[in-house]
Amino acid sequence: MRHQRGFSLIEVLVVIVMIGVLAGVAISQFASYRARSFDGKVAATIRGVATSEEAYYAENREYAEQVDALGNIATSDVAIALSPGNSGDLGTSFKVVGTHPSASRTYTWVSDPDPGEPNLLESNS
Repeated sequence: MRHQRGFSLIEVLVVIVMIGVLAGVAISQFASYRARSFDGKVAATIRGVATSEEAYYAENREYAEQVDALGNIATSDVAIALSPGNSGDLGTSFKVVGTHPSASRTYTWVSDPDPGEPNLLESNS
């Protein structure tokens, strides 16, 4: 018995269970990181569209109703919706809403936020 080498069945099973637990934790963390990356993509796209809206306003003295009117903006697979801001008129304010199927949040940029509110608002999808 002294000269036998190798692992017992119990030792192998314990290692397999530990690897399974670690894999389960890693997969759930990966899904969380992936959702956060899509959230960042939507937020960055919304900021880009808002900047383009301001540039459009500087040239035309009104905000664009469609994203296509803003020029070559890379929205990729982020769904963008433009509408009037809190003033209710695209001539004076705008609101950009962005979503992505894999993102966990919806982002809204308002050009004229209520007092004390930020321009970029996020909500859970």
